Amino acid sequence: MATPDRGLPDLLRPLPGLLVKQHVAIGGLSESQRSLVLALVWAGLPTAVMTERDVNEALKGSLAGAAAFLGTDHVELRRWLVDAGWLARDAFGREYRRVDGSALAPLLQALASAFDGVDTGALATALRAAHAAERARRRKAWEDLSAQPPEV
Repeated sequence: MATPDRGLPDLLRPLPGLLVKQHVAIGGLSESQRSLVLALVWAGLPTAVMTERDVNEALKGSLAGAAAFLGTDHVELRRWLVDAGWLARDAFGREYRRVDGSALAPLLQALASAFDGVDTGALATALRAAHAAERARRRKAWEDLSAQPPEV
């Protein structure tokens, strides 16, 4: 059975393992995991200039979808994105914009490129469904094995 994670670029390979977790604290992640998670959220943001309300709504949507595994709120997530350089805001905090991938640090550019053209919500849904199907398959195999009478 082909799984959606088989076609993932190497940089995104840790993503399926993160997507199936719950209540993950961004600050508790390794630097590479944190960059991957922030790239996932960044890739789902609109490229247009956004108001604070717009970016908050976009982040709430991400936290309800692709980034549902994070144990944070949209405000903390917004701060992480700004502090890590994925999201820029004006001096008054009124306008936000997703930083262009080419303007990011080299490692972040590679992550941005890996997410180029990816529907992050659909990817997260597919990877979670593949994980659930594999768990169900393993459970059924275990149940089938347990139901067999012992050999004499």
